[in-house]
Amino acid sequence: MGIGKILERVKKFFREDTGEIIGAYFDGDKIFVARLTEKFETVEVDADGSEVEQLAEKISLVCRQKAWKTSTVGFCLREGDVVTYQTETTAISEKDFPSMVKSWARAQAGDDSKFSFVKVGEELWMEAMPKLTAEEYLSAFKKFGLNLRGLSVMPVNMLAKIHPYDRTEFITEIIRDKKAPNILARGSVWNWEKISYAATIGILIGVIIGSVNLFLDYNAATDKLDAAKISVESLSDDLALKKSLDENIAELHKLNKLAAQVEENKNFNRLVNLGKISDRTIRLTKIRADENLLELEGVTEDSGALKNYLGRVRNSVANSARLESSTERDDGDIAFVIRASLK
Repeated sequence: MGIGKILERVKKFFREDTGEIIGAYFDGDKIFVARLTEKFETVEVDADGSEVEQLAEKISLVCRQKAWKTSTVGFCLREGDVVTYQTETTAISEKDFPSMVKSWARAQAGDDSKFSFVKVGEELWMEAMPKLTAEEYLSAFKKFGLNLRGLSVMPVNMLAKIHPYDRTEFITEIIRDKKAPNILARGSVWNWEKISYAATIGILIGVIIGSVNLFLDYNAATDKLDAAKISVESLSDDLALKKSLDENIAELHKLNKLAAQVEENKNFNRLVNLGKISDRTIRLTKIRADENLLELEGVTEDSGALKNYLGRVRNSVANSARLESSTERDDGDIAFVIRASLK
């Protein structure tokens, strides 16, 4: 076998396997699971609960029954499962999108939030969730042998595609084409888990080969190995500290530059203020803002909490805010819409 073929096989081994991708979507009653290979195969199953582990277990059962590989799996979230926002991009350059979205995500889901964004036409689609929530999905899927590689909400311009399988196909294409939005930010074509294992094995082999002679003198070998560990750990700490400082300085420059651009952007300031007045009794599911209108959609368990929240929106965000509608759902929660004129 030639060197070229060997290298191609090695590259293929270390690349992500996207030849077979599993996509899933839960609409509140059923789980829709699809397998993307040369063709598109689908299965739907009833779901008697919405806990993440229950959903992961049912998806895993479908894959086992159908003999589908679970090394590459994506889950398309519902609009209410994360905070989303859509805004025009004409006033902000694309290179500043990451800093803007990061600031927005921190205001909505905390300093350690997970977020993603994508430009759709002349608008920017953003989504964010707390890091703990994202880790809950990863942990639950991993528990049942599912390697979760994609987690996202279908952007608003595509939500007109109402069939659930459109959403499963959307998340599989996100993974296959390595594109946004993906809250897990899996953009690499390389399987770093395999590379990490290979590197570890290579290092161990090197240590063993290099230490054969040292084993003749146990005490000398132990001293040298301890010294090497200390040196490597010290170097790693220094490199990690330098990397952290460089990242913080770069981030500070970006945020300072962004702050100068958005200082007079009233919609962005309103967005930050929304994050400041949020609490656990109110869960926003959609935020829409343009030059003339601010619209908030969400759910709450308490009508009194909704009244208090409306007051806070008027005081801190837009004094013209009004309750456009409120409807009690079958599960007892109250779905509401708040609108404000920004003229």
